[in-house]
Amino acid sequence: MRALALLLSASLAMAQEYIPLPGADTGQGPLDRSYALIYPAERPRAVLLLVPGLLGGSTNFALLAEHLGRLGPDLEVWAWERRANGLEDRRGFLLEDPLAYYRSMAEPDLSPLRHWGLEVHLKDLDLAVDAARRRAPVVLVGHSLGASLATLYAWAQGEKLAGLVLLDGSLPDPPLSREAFWEGTTTPFGPLPGLRALLLGQGDPAFRPPFLSPRDLALAEAEAFLAARRPLEPVPFGPYRATREARALLRVDDHYSLLPVFSVSVGRAWAREGLNLLGLLQGRVVHTVRGPRGRVVEWRDTGEATDPREFLRTFALPEMGFSEWYFPYRLLLEVAGYPHTGLGLGPKALPYPVLALGAARGLIPEAQAFRLKSLFPDTQARVEILKGLTHLDLLTEREGRTARILLAYLQGLGLP
Repeated sequence: MRALALLLSASLAMAQEYIPLPGADTGQGPLDRSYALIYPAERPRAVLLLVPGLLGGSTNFALLAEHLGRLGPDLEVWAWERRANGLEDRRGFLLEDPLAYYRSMAEPDLSPLRHWGLEVHLKDLDLAVDAARRRAPVVLVGHSLGASLATLYAWAQGEKLAGLVLLDGSLPDPPLSREAFWEGTTTPFGPLPGLRALLLGQGDPAFRPPFLSPRDLALAEAEAFLAARRPLEPVPFGPYRATREARALLRVDDHYSLLPVFSVSVGRAWAREGLNLLGLLQGRVVHTVRGPRGRVVEWRDTGEATDPREFLRTFALPEMGFSEWYFPYRLLLEVAGYPHTGLGLGPKALPYPVLALGAARGLIPEAQAFRLKSLFPDTQARVEILKGLTHLDLLTEREGRTARILLAYLQGLGLP
């Protein structure tokens, strides 16, 4: 299905290129590849290879890449997409109403996900690093779970890199127990299978958190795709009406989202508000929108960290999007239980400094939570916590704070 994206890559702006990359051989033919959204430089002095987090796609990094391109013209940016993105059916984005298409979306065969664990993804990432190194020295940047993956890659192949950056993510501490890794465990969201069940063909091979099924992710991209093109068009919103941009942004804004780790600070709805009972059950004050009497719900840019229209503009394209609809549960399990994978990965010193950026309203709001001394002993490291930002604002914020810190880090490495 990803062949559609490759055929359409010429439709991207001239400053971007979307390409397939060779992947580990698992006997799955065209699925044995990963992908990269590339912001090229004519003669790059460095390549930033960006690894998205849980459920993240390449356009997570679009606004950050645009800031980097403006500030560092000798820098090439590669926004990586994992192989499961190749399972997505993106034909709906070529239709007049992609929402109708994805409301009745049929899932593909997800059995390959059972075989795509940590070893496969580290090999895929290694091949992506090799491809990027043909352009210039590579600095690996991981966000959220992507920071965990980048850490494990640095333990395995760190000598191939020129630098390492962790964005609001680190390896779990403590890691999953051996029993939970193999036999499964119970969480407030229900039972989670262990690796033994996955290998026996039991349990769902895709990770499906509450309110974020593959269909939910596809529909969110479709809504954002339409909202970027017709932001003020009124559409149904429960018993009320809202502009397309308001309906799309209400899903992800930190004031309204039920899932704070996946939220951004993009403004406020112009509407009557109430409290969300599901939010209160989580111990959080989450607002709902009731709609102004006789008018549509509109959206206001209140000057928060992320520009709402710029966010929608880059959220979804026919070729790629903000989400990884079919995230392999096995990868999540093996990152959480990495000591039990048999890959022999463990802390090591690196020959270059490590940079860690946290978000004050994100996953890692305190410097010590990165645990850099234990992950990378005898390695220079610097941590900075960006005030006022959520987990995703770190990638999407409008001022270019993250980009400037990354460029300063590269300059300290002797790169552009």
